[in-house]
Amino acid sequence: MKAQLQAQSAGKITVGYQHRHTSMFDAMRQIYKSGGIAGLWRGSAANLVRASVASSAQIATFGWVKAPLRKMGFQPVVVSFLSGLTAGSVLACVVTPLDLVTTRLYNQGLDAQGKGLLYKGWLDCVLKVMKTEGIYGFYKGLGPIYARSAPHSTLLLFFFDQLIALRNHIFD
Repeated sequence: MKAQLQAQSAGKITVGYQHRHTSMFDAMRQIYKSGGIAGLWRGSAANLVRASVASSAQIATFGWVKAPLRKMGFQPVVVSFLSGLTAGSVLACVVTPLDLVTTRLYNQGLDAQGKGLLYKGWLDCVLKVMKTEGIYGFYKGLGPIYARSAPHSTLLLFFFDQLIALRNHIFD
């Protein structure tokens, strides 16, 4: 629903397939009417992959960067901050192609049977993007994703690390 509602635009600036929803509830009703329960979950397999890869990249990078920074003698607060910033940067680079595929699957038009008009699934979408747009086609939107992911990861992981340090200080 979110992808379809966000992609909706005024007639003068319309690009690509447009879903016509008047509200979130209208979108839910229309999606259910045209595709049933499966329609409400269309694209969720791609989103599951996206969420798993994003979390794995973020957490692994955070831990991987912390060790050498500690050995270099940086203060713990600086280690947490730089590790979180690096994790957010890696997250943005890893997740952008997955976001592109997920968004395209969510937002494509459907035929009478509720099947996608452009893509059969995530692999078909990946192959078509690669064939028509090349590797750079997967990185559309990297800037906005970075602008969201880097600060979010930096702050989330920084404060998480500081809370762990506080807990260890209090209970050790």
